[in-house]
Amino acid sequence: MCEECLDEDGKFCPKNLFFKHIVKTVGKEEEGIRYKFSEIGECQGCLKCEFSCPEGAIEPVKYEA
Repeated sequence: MCEECLDEDGKFCPKNLFFKHIVKTVGKEEEGIRYKFSEIGECQGCLKCEFSCPEGAIEPVKYEA
């Protein structure tokens, strides 16, 4: 959760599905990267999120409507 992908406010995602917010990690809460799961149907499957993550922390999952 280095947040480098959000340096430009998550503009790597054409649908702007990522944002900064409080996330729970082991034993604490801190600001981190969140995904708009309520808008998962908007994802166009371009994989820019995966490719823009220098840590390899973003892994796409298959979604079936």
